Amino acid sequence: MNLKSTFLIIISIISLSCKKEEKEISTKKSVEKDTLVVQDKQVTESPRDQVQHLFSANGGSVLYLKNGEIKGQARFDTDGDFITELMKTKTYGNYIEHEDYVIGKQRGDTTFFFNEFGRIDEGWNIIKGISIENPMQIVSYKSPKNLDSKEIETISETRLIIFDPETKTFKDENSPEADAYFTAMDDWSFYSSELSEGFGKLGIQTKHLSKRYLSINSPDRENVIIDTKSKINGNLVLALLYRKGKMPIIIHLIFNDNNIDEVKAYLN
Repeated sequence: MNLKSTFLIIISIISLSCKKEEKEISTKKSVEKDTLVVQDKQVTESPRDQVQHLFSANGGSVLYLKNGEIKGQARFDTDGDFITELMKTKTYGNYIEHEDYVIGKQRGDTTFFFNEFGRIDEGWNIIKGISIENPMQIVSYKSPKNLDSKEIETISETRLIIFDPETKTFKDENSPEADAYFTAMDDWSFYSSELSEGFGKLGIQTKHLSKRYLSINSPDRENVIIDTKSKINGNLVLALLYRKGKMPIIIHLIFNDNNIDEVKAYLN
């Protein structure tokens, strides 16, 4: 073998070695890159994100987790990051969730979220993963999908929203059914006018909603659509108060039945 051939063989070996090394480096970088991507995607879920409902009363707290478990402890200190500490307590049961209440699987006990007026029962701090800031806050409602835009009314500014009742006609306007309807309409007209006047003094304009579906923007969800003819917080509601940037609260049609301090706190 001559010297020229020897050099060619050496160059070929070096070339192959370099290509192999480049491939290994490239593979290593690719693996490292993929590893970094995977690491970036690893998001640690906070204890708060695992909570579906939280009830606190008489110094004790009960956690209803999204996985169906129940944790809790009597005389539990609720100062600071107590949810993290409460998550460390022993699981003592499981529950089944319904629209407006939960049922414990072991004992079959039912715990409701709202009273008959749609007001959130005292003690609930979180319902359906939503932090409770006002006892009249909406957390339970129907939201149909694939609706015609003509059926939806969008509200984007702070307003008192009064739902217009369904208009009915009767063949016999002297019938008991017609009489009851017209009496109810007279009452609605009187109280809705009084309600609008009362909120007007608070600087709030009124919007009469003639369409069935109400669309608003909330701080944590876009395009919230509420079926106003279905139950809201387990109750048939006649009016809402919407402050821009917040979920609406339920308003009683009779002005004096509302807690004005709660209303003012919501508006601030």
